[in-house]
Amino acid sequence: MSSNRGVLRNLKRFLRNESGNYAIMFGLTVFPILGGVALAVDYTNIQRYRGAVQDSLDAAALASAKEFSSGVTGTALEDYAKDFFDANLPNFIPAGNVDLGVSLVDTQIIDTNGDPATVKTVKLDASLEYDSFVAQVLGYDKFNLGISSQVALGNITVEVAMVMDNSGSMGSKSKIDSARTTAKDLVETIFNAASNSNKPNPVSFSLVPFSGMVNIGSDNANAAWMDTNGWSSIHNENLDWANTYLTANAFEKKGAGYREKVNGNWEWKSRYSVFDMLGVDWGGCVEMRPWPYNTTDDAAITSGVSSTADYVNQDSSSDILDKLFVPFFAPAEPYSKYAYQGRSGGGRRHRGSGGTSTQYSDDWHNYGNDYLMDWVRPDPSNLNSLQQIYYDTSFNSPYNNGVIQSNQNMRQDWVWRYQAAALNSSNYYGSYDGKNSGPNDGCYSNPVTELTTSQTTIDSEIDKMQAEGMTNIQQGVAWGWRSLSPGEPFTGGRDPSDTTNRKYMIVLTDGNNTYNSSYTPNGSYYGSWGFDKQGRMDEGLTASDLADTPYVGASLNSFEKKMNAHTVQTCNNAKADGVSIFTIAFDVDDGSSVKDMLQACSGSGIVNNKLVMKAGTFYYDVGASNLDTAMEAIASQISEMRIIQ
Repeated sequence: MSSNRGVLRNLKRFLRNESGNYAIMFGLTVFPILGGVALAVDYTNIQRYRGAVQDSLDAAALASAKEFSSGVTGTALEDYAKDFFDANLPNFIPAGNVDLGVSLVDTQIIDTNGDPATVKTVKLDASLEYDSFVAQVLGYDKFNLGISSQVALGNITVEVAMVMDNSGSMGSKSKIDSARTTAKDLVETIFNAASNSNKPNPVSFSLVPFSGMVNIGSDNANAAWMDTNGWSSIHNENLDWANTYLTANAFEKKGAGYREKVNGNWEWKSRYSVFDMLGVDWGGCVEMRPWPYNTTDDAAITSGVSSTADYVNQDSSSDILDKLFVPFFAPAEPYSKYAYQGRSGGGRRHRGSGGTSTQYSDDWHNYGNDYLMDWVRPDPSNLNSLQQIYYDTSFNSPYNNGVIQSNQNMRQDWVWRYQAAALNSSNYYGSYDGKNSGPNDGCYSNPVTELTTSQTTIDSEIDKMQAEGMTNIQQGVAWGWRSLSPGEPFTGGRDPSDTTNRKYMIVLTDGNNTYNSSYTPNGSYYGSWGFDKQGRMDEGLTASDLADTPYVGASLNSFEKKMNAHTVQTCNNAKADGVSIFTIAFDVDDGSSVKDMLQACSGSGIVNNKLVMKAGTFYYDVGASNLDTAMEAIASQISEMRIIQ
């Protein structure tokens, strides 16, 4: 404004100058000069006003589009747009000088593949009446400016994996209830946004409830990517087929597997064989694959591979076999440190009363998942009957290739205990539902829901979530990613080459990764990583393995830290595959390491070496009272409405 006054002062000084012919010359040129100055001043102001109105209009258009996606229409939508616009308009522009119109229109655009497409848009049109400051000298009192903003709706498809903590701690303070409610609200918001899409099946959701394990569904027992033959390097841990499986048939070890010749045909022995011996169904949970495949999406397919030649070819590359998914099987842990000596009676669990047993073991520990009798097996002379197992006075073991069993932990591998249960079900006293003991012990979560376009289906599965068990965030993330993939084991995801599709994962947890330690020689309770003594969790933790994670050079001296490192590895792999990850620390105590881990885990997916989402909030640290706010913010980002004009 001061520069305009300076122009006028100079103009007055110029007019008072009486020397020469300047007055005559000025009289001939004053109106063209003054008109040009006036227009220049007003042009600068108009650009300022236009920019301010455009910014407010864009913000109102985005907000209105999101309201429309939530079901707000008609007069209510117009009122919302006007209020939002007025609230964002700078003070130097009177709100009464702007008229606003709201409409829904179909608009032609060029999509990301370079092809023409029609999309539905929310369009806001503003008419700004600008009062001229200087140009009035030329007869221009007002200028009317037309400004518009359009936001495209439903111009992409989205796939969302909800990875939800169902561990026991989620049962406190009604957290599992809050997770159910807010997850369903998010689903509704995104389905509402999709109702305006011109694409078929624009939204699909998967649900991965996790606790200490992930349940992929027992109906997948015979899937081609499951290890039905016992070929993975971890499949036969805790099963000593060679020394403790009694058979009248030919029996041999091939690679990592074992097979029995029955009626002239070779049959592979596996964990499924043991479930059959117990008369118990596999619960549907799977174990962590050997590193690095616990952190990847790829799977091995072995359908039709059954001959010796094919197996040997498979076995030549452990990479292929270790990509198979191994059914979770919790071995029967030993009960007592006593062995029978002599041929006296005794109780079912051989507690050693009445002088019928001898304490002999140097392993004095108590084991948690004891569901079989230890000291009974099929009679080698008649495999259809049972016999009691005894030690002689020197503790020699005539029934185990002469190996002296001085440690009760070694009895975990005795396969004949399961054979005894097949002959007499009273030898099995575990739980069939997996909630107390038995081979499914710890398999608590409901099965994964594969990608579905049905809001009713995903809402129903969310309602079934229940809180029980430990916390394995890494396995939840891995199966969330796999549920979004177009390749096995789940194949519902769109191909990554579809540039109009977006893949998202929402990971919610209320606490740290957990794995129960044990003072027994096992080193831990049995879980998805097996026993700690087998060292599976320690794989993949070198500096080179942990590149680009917060754990390079860290002291990984606890289960939690190791699981955190594997979790971030998995998240980074998923993001590199185009999956954008939102993480929520829900009612987590301050100082918890899971917060840093979740923040490192979150972020935009990468497609063609570019971030899918160049801006946005990916990590949320919320309490019980504002989980809904985090879910709403994530839903808004996933809806991905963008300004096109």
